[in-house]
Order: sequence, then C-alpha cells, then structure tokens
Amino acid sequence: MRTAAFAATLLLTLTACSTTETKVESPFESPNDLMAVEISRRIEQIPYLHREELLENLLWLGQTGEQTIPALLEALRHDNAKVRSSAAWVLGRIGDRRTIPQLRTAAKDREETVRLESARTLVLLGDLDQAPSLIEGLDSDRKEVRYLCHEALKTATGHDFGYDHLAVNQTEVRGAVLKWRQWWSEYSGDQRFTASYQQRYGLMPNGSAAQPASPAGEVQPRPMGDANMAPNSMPQGSMTPNSMPQNSMTPNSMPQNSMPQNGTETGMPGNQTPGNAGSQATPRRAVPIIPVPSEQANEQATGQPNEQHEGQAMPPAGERPAPNEMPVPVPVLEIENPAPKNGAAGQAQPHGNGGN
Repeated sequence: MRTAAFAATLLLTLTACSTTETKVESPFESPNDLMAVEISRRIEQIPYLHREELLENLLWLGQTGEQTIPALLEALRHDNAKVRSSAAWVLGRIGDRRTIPQLRTAAKDREETVRLESARTLVLLGDLDQAPSLIEGLDSDRKEVRYLCHEALKTATGHDFGYDHLAVNQTEVRGAVLKWRQWWSEYSGDQRFTASYQQRYGLMPNGSAAQPASPAGEVQPRPMGDANMAPNSMPQGSMTPNSMPQNSMTPNSMPQNSMPQNGTETGMPGNQTPGNAGSQATPRRAVPIIPVPSEQANEQATGQPNEQHEGQAMPPAGERPAPNEMPVPVPVLEIENPAPKNGAAGQAQPHGNGGN
C-alpha cells in the first residue's frame, strides 16, 4: 500500500510540472492590467487616426514611458505598415537603447516608410550604421521625409552641410547631399557611396556640376577676320593700350619707303631709279590716313596759300622748312613703286603712270 501511494503521488507531481507554462520575464517594466488595455487600444487605433489626432495619440504612448515598450515591440510586427512605422517613431521618443536589436530588424522592412523611420530612430539612439539610409532619404520626393532625415542626421552628428529640405535649386540640394555622402565615406571608408552619386548626377568633388568635355578634334571658334589665324591669336593690326600699329605715322614721321634715301630726292626705295621703276615690283604697304586741316585753317596758320598737292611726300626731317613754311600732309592710302611726276622731285605717283 505504501508503495502504491508513493507512486501515485510521484505521478501527480510529474503531471503538474509538465502542464505548467514557463513564463519569461520581460526586461522592461510591465504595466498593470488597466494600463495594458489602454496601451493596446491606442495602438490599434493608429490606422484610423490622422494629423493632430495621430500625433496626440503617439505623444501619449511616448510619455507613458517604459511600460509601453513591450507593446510597441510587438507593434513592430503588426500587419499595418502605418502601425509599424508609428511604433518605431514612439520608441525613438522613449530613447531606450535596449530596443536597438528589434529596431535593426525593422530597418529591413519591406516598406520604405518603416525602414526610414526605424533607421531614423537608430541614428538618434547612436547607431550610425543606419546613416546611409537617411542620407538617401535626403533626395526623397516628400518634403516631410527629407526634413525628418536631415533633422536626425543633424542631431546625431552635429553637421548641417547647408542642406535645405525646401530648396528649389536641385544643384544646391545635390551639392549638400554630396557633402553628407563624403562625410560618411570618410567615417566608414566606403568611397563607393560617394563615387556612385557623383557619377549619377555628374558632380565635381566640390558639389558643382561638371562641365561637359568637348569632342575630340574640336577647337574653339575662331574670331571673325583672317581664316588662317590661330584660335587665340590677336587679329592683325589690333592694338593694345600701350602699343602703336606697325607702319603708323605720327606728325613727325613718315613711312620707310616714302623717305628719300642715298641722298636722292626721288622718293624711290634703296638705289632704285626712275629708269628701272618697272623692273622690280615693290610690295604694297598700307599707310594710315593722316587728318588734313582745311585750306582755310592752313592759310590762317601759315599766312600762305596751301599749295601742297595730293600724293606729295614729306621731305626728311633734316630738310623740312620752318614751321611757317611746313607743308600740310595729305592722306596717302597706298603707294606702289613711287616715281617722280613730270620730273618733279619728292612727288609720288602710282605705278604705271611714271617713267621717262
């Protein structure tokens, strides 16, 4: 009898142990029954709340504190993406780093809003490994996403890089995003993260747009004028502020070929004489026009009638008359093989009309 009673008692003990559920204690503070019901009710209302009502509900969950964390971690696996992203936002408000493992799992969610909200919460909690997701969010089409991503990055790192989520100029926006990518490349050593963005939008390292390269063989357009000039050379005859054009005349100078040489007064170049004027062609030289005062002004200045004839060359400096007898120079456009006219010395005549 005693043996049978002992066996029955042992059997009942083993049966009781096998049916008892093992309860795992949560590392977080557990709410009482009434608070647990209210937390669950507010989480289930999230899909149907919008704007102010939704914000007020989420703020209440965040202010309740640690006792809401178990329900929020469960909400990260909810079927509704809005509930999952809202739970990640509230966990960021609470700021308990013990939730980082669950948030890292949520950062791989199939929905972009859940991934960004989980990454934003992780960055605010000090997990900068999720910073690339927020930097990519700076190019989002939604201004709310751009604002939240930038605020999280700025709060966690203390950098700004001149980013404005409301900027209209896309070049400025991409330049600021590139600086954020360069920061991450220096922090993590991932240079590909920056190089791919530069290649995608054609950006220079300083954030400015790269200039397109000219096709091979193309040169800069040539200036109007001589077609044989080099692309960057100055046009022939152009003057700088401190230079004079070649062959230009001043009131006290004459062209080289118009000055008498070898003691003759024929006005012929070198040893050329009127007899061989047509035997050798002389290059044509352009002579600038010298302003000529009117005959009346000349007569008033010299007191003598103006007897200077067109085409007459000015005598050399040593043989010029006194100022009162100085002949007035006249315009000479072109001189070609000058020869004496009717045997008169010092007067030039176009080629073909002279000779003995």
